[in-house]
Amino acid sequence: MVVTTAQLVFGLYLLGVLLIGVSASRFTEYTPTDFYIANRSVGTVVLALTLAATVLSAFTVFGIGADTSATGLGAFSFLAIAAVLYTLFFATVGVALVEIGREHDIVTPSEYIRERYDSPLAGVVYLAVTGIFITALVAGQLIGGGVALDVLLDIPYNAAVLLMAVFMLVYIHIAGYRGVIWSDAVQSTVLFGVLGAVVAYVMLSLDSTAIAEDALVETEGLFDLAGPVDAWSPLFVITIAIAFAFGVPGYPHNIQRYFSASDPDVMRKSGFLFALVAIPIYLFGALLGVWSVGLGFEVENADYVIPRLVETLLHPVVFGIVMAGAIAAIMSTADSAALTMSSMLSRDIYREFIEPDTSERREVRITQVLLVGLIALAVGLALLQPAGIFQLVAFAVVGFATTSAPVFLGVYWNGGTAAGAAASLVLGPGITILLFLEVIPAGVTLGAHYGFVGVLIAYTVFVAVSLATSTPAEDTVTGHSRRFWSRAD
Repeated sequence: MVVTTAQLVFGLYLLGVLLIGVSASRFTEYTPTDFYIANRSVGTVVLALTLAATVLSAFTVFGIGADTSATGLGAFSFLAIAAVLYTLFFATVGVALVEIGREHDIVTPSEYIRERYDSPLAGVVYLAVTGIFITALVAGQLIGGGVALDVLLDIPYNAAVLLMAVFMLVYIHIAGYRGVIWSDAVQSTVLFGVLGAVVAYVMLSLDSTAIAEDALVETEGLFDLAGPVDAWSPLFVITIAIAFAFGVPGYPHNIQRYFSASDPDVMRKSGFLFALVAIPIYLFGALLGVWSVGLGFEVENADYVIPRLVETLLHPVVFGIVMAGAIAAIMSTADSAALTMSSMLSRDIYREFIEPDTSERREVRITQVLLVGLIALAVGLALLQPAGIFQLVAFAVVGFATTSAPVFLGVYWNGGTAAGAAASLVLGPGITILLFLEVIPAGVTLGAHYGFVGVLIAYTVFVAVSLATSTPAEDTVTGHSRRFWSRAD
């Protein structure tokens, strides 16, 4: 088999990522605080870039292009609105959790839930429910990886998914969280640079105006807010943006990132720097999607639109870098989510209920073992391909939004209770899952995004049940809460 230039570039890039992991492992201590959150030592730029890499994922590289090529630029409108709102959550809830985590030595989201509500049950419910959405999110990344490797290396989709899973397992076992964030910093930079370069090439070397006009001839309404199939009504755009705005900052793996910041000011600054990286990348993906229509690209799977576009237009070296960037985005999200879920299982189930006196080293080893099982579940879902990348990842994001009430309200409202947290975590996500599966007809949302409905239910239930039940002891509540205005000024 003759190795192509693009394949060689791709392979060298992945080798570089692996070397970053090996280098990070030299500084990694196999204790929970270090393996999970790098001893709370992460600075502004690295934290901003790891947040960006985690948020962008295969959803940006493949999903947005697939969706905009079919439904128009409305997808970018909601993502841009949501990205601005993310920064507000990072600068408020994120900053508060940095302080709380440092004061109480909290390293996982479910540990915060357990301590804030003085309820092991609430922590277990949070872990179980978020586990559903983490599995969907990791599966979405593996589907994206399968797409990239299928297009680039001619590896059959199933084998490509398995290859990605093995690579991630090896990488996380070697380096832990420090390796993840170091590679994220590189991957965000690469993703920004290569997608920006492709967009610049189309604008400067091709006639982007003519391409856009051809796209409009091919698909009328592609550049309208509603899109050619009226998918993006103002109500739908606003409600999905709100759902995403609660979901992305509410990722368990983003919450764990808040705990890793070296101080509150770092968290605040990195949140705003994140927007400067993420919004342009969202735009690049959306533009490439609609331009693909004008260039007449027809692919069997819509998720292949951007890879085929880049392969056709650009030099194999650039194509190899773009595909490497895609794999980088996939790994950055999947390994972060998998590490967070396995660390919650190890710390908040194994250590809390099975072996309380276990050593820190053994806790980390249990985390590494659990990673294998978690990624195996995600592989199974990815092989089934129950939905496209955009739909599967969007489901995970809004699912996380419905689990955020006990964290976001718990940080600022002293009236939250364990019963309210548990009820919210069951009913909000439950309704969201039923709407996604269309067990509940879509018409009941009255045009709003189904995730927004789930968020409304989750937050309403949390407040209503909390008002009707007893709060934990005052010192437990105040120690794990903050005053809003004193944190946001």
